[in-house]
Amino acid sequence: MMRNSIAVCFLLLNLGSLCGQVEHVGRYETDHEWNNQNYIVVPNDKNGVLLIKPMTADAGKTISIQYSFLNTELKETWAGLFEISKKLYLKGYHYTEGLTYLLFQNRTNNQYIKIMTIDPFKKKVEEFEPAHIVDLEIHEFEVIKENAIIGGYIENRPAVFAYDLKNDIIRTLPNVYQNNSELLEVKINSDSVTFNVLASELDKKKDRIILVNTYDYAGNAIRGYKLETETDHQLLSGVSSSIMDKSQIVVGLYSVKTGTYPTGIFINRVDRTGKQTMNYMSFGEFDTFLDHNGEKRAAKIKKKALAAKKSKGEWRYKTDALFREVIEENGNLIIAGEFFKPWNVSTSNYQRQRDQFSPFYYDYDPFYDSNRGFRRNPRDIRTVNTPSDFNFTHAFVLSIDQNAEILWDRSFDIKETIDGGVLTNFGEFQWHDDEAYYAYYHDKELVVKHLNNIKEKEGNVSELNLLLEGDEIRHERENFKGMVKWYGNRYLIYGVQHVRPKDKSSDLRKVFFVNGIAVGPDMPSDTKSD
Repeated sequence: MMRNSIAVCFLLLNLGSLCGQVEHVGRYETDHEWNNQNYIVVPNDKNGVLLIKPMTADAGKTISIQYSFLNTELKETWAGLFEISKKLYLKGYHYTEGLTYLLFQNRTNNQYIKIMTIDPFKKKVEEFEPAHIVDLEIHEFEVIKENAIIGGYIENRPAVFAYDLKNDIIRTLPNVYQNNSELLEVKINSDSVTFNVLASELDKKKDRIILVNTYDYAGNAIRGYKLETETDHQLLSGVSSSIMDKSQIVVGLYSVKTGTYPTGIFINRVDRTGKQTMNYMSFGEFDTFLDHNGEKRAAKIKKKALAAKKSKGEWRYKTDALFREVIEENGNLIIAGEFFKPWNVSTSNYQRQRDQFSPFYYDYDPFYDSNRGFRRNPRDIRTVNTPSDFNFTHAFVLSIDQNAEILWDRSFDIKETIDGGVLTNFGEFQWHDDEAYYAYYHDKELVVKHLNNIKEKEGNVSELNLLLEGDEIRHERENFKGMVKWYGNRYLIYGVQHVRPKDKSSDLRKVFFVNGIAVGPDMPSDTKSD
């Protein structure tokens, strides 16, 4: 039982009613108290949702971590808490096979970590604590077959470890620890028994390339190779597919020449014999990538981009991207990302500066916005002079087949700016029944775009359903707000709101909420009420 009882209200809101093709499937509320330090919403696939609530520390040596489990109707079915040392702070979480894993690290000594597991069905909490690891600045945390895969940096060099929770064994992954290298991705593959690690490297020509390594769940190397590039082509980022019939695809941003903004998107495929095929696609070669500039300006930019590629000249575009993992559906691959303009970055130090844009950078509250997974250590010297704002321009989706042939691409304008030094995902992508969606919640409006629909340029705009008829939102707190994809065609929107009836018949309520929505195709362009 929880130490302090928390009033929880639930109402299943018009399960069958639609706003356009946005279905509001439910809302959960709990009182927001002064000592609620933050809320971490962990989707548990079709099982429900786990809500983690770290509390503000008191005068003792421990901090309380409260949790509630919600079913798919967002009704609370189980709640509890555990105590953890004040010396530990939350670095990340991962859900797999019915368990949520929470990773904690010592505030003053990176060598000490603790992993907690929460099983909502057995109503069981376990903890695992290796004797110590190296002084690791953690950036990646995944779990596969009861092995925690923990990646980060040791003295500015990338390193990845596999920690066998049951047998208390730590293995160091080979082929990762390199000079002048950045850790780009740790990805669990679709077979659920292997994972990929991508890291950048400077080759003999001083061009930035990418190392691709695959390991089994215990951290044993299966295969590794380097992406083959043309001279003066820099690979700035990368996300990978699973191994498909011994072939694999890696996609990311590339730049012609060094120290500059990207030129376009590369697509590399290695076949079952090990032969690589690299395709450099200038941003001007895509159907919709430049559409956010407006028709006339997009045509002008596209013309310059295509002319530069034809003449093998230099051309770059001031942009960067937050890529999601490669989505693998029905034999095809979906690459999705949100693009933004990093206003305060000079072209002279782009590669080093772009590492500061990581959504894992946080410089004050160790629990702040923990739904991004984990955060960078504030003592990291590479996070100095972080840019002050980020102008999101558009969401972009690229569909390719297993032979790396482009099927289609889609864009959706965002045109929103995030102020402050923290860059996080603005919205979320979802893929269901061969249909792609992008959604975000901003300024009390829910915007959903069915990306397959090329006729409608605008998204579906609506408001969230509230708990009680006649309620209205008086205020929302920006630092608690967010959206995560759930399962199938569903999303979760969460945050802290001040709510009261329009007729002021009762007092203002300060609540943390979780709204569930489902999305469908053929949405009208605008359903917002006046």
